[in-house]
Amino acid sequence: NLSIHEELEQLVANFLGVESSMTFGMGFATNSMNIPALVGKGCLILSDELNHTSLILGARLSGATIRVFKHNNMHSLEKMLREAVCSGQPRTHRPWKKILIMVEGIYSMEGSVVRLPEIIALKNKYKAYLYLDEAHSIGAVGPSGRGVTELFNVNPTDVDVMMGTFTKSFGAAGGYIAGKKELVDYLRSHSHSAVYASAMSPPVTEQIIRAMKCIMGKDGSTE
Repeated sequence: NLSIHEELEQLVANFLGVESSMTFGMGFATNSMNIPALVGKGCLILSDELNHTSLILGARLSGATIRVFKHNNMHSLEKMLREAVCSGQPRTHRPWKKILIMVEGIYSMEGSVVRLPEIIALKNKYKAYLYLDEAHSIGAVGPSGRGVTELFNVNPTDVDVMMGTFTKSFGAAGGYIAGKKELVDYLRSHSHSAVYASAMSPPVTEQIIRAMKCIMGKDGSTE
């Protein structure tokens, strides 16, 4: 872990308006390896039917129960949340340890945008957690490119796990997870893509820093 990695992680957190962030060398692994660190047996994942393969794989690897709701359909999501809270786990009917809603900012194949304010309202109502994949929306939407939270004028701290990749808007490789410092510190010691993988290569890291500073207007240019 080099000082350049720490600089990028600080920059990502500032860009997104959250406490802390962590970067990974591969975008796909950012989803598939971190979801199993966040949820497991006795947890419930509510996943949008059009979620990316990396989210689906991460959900399957976690060992959590997965239920799929109709794409961007709030009635379908609320029905599942209500049922999950009322009846709990199958057979034992114990309450779920965690309920995690998994969505994307912009869906890669459809180009449809997540109904974020409504999802946050449901998340708060049913005390669930929200995992937001911004692979296609970060750097691309919102007045200053800060993604769907900026587009909808939503407080970024309302999203529990903010994930994104550097392969689209930043023209590089890898991904990040951002949110509360507590979350990021936990992932540093529990995520397979942190513990068992090498760090992002320094030239790639520098490329992302340059691109991000350009988007933020911190590079001294007006581009």
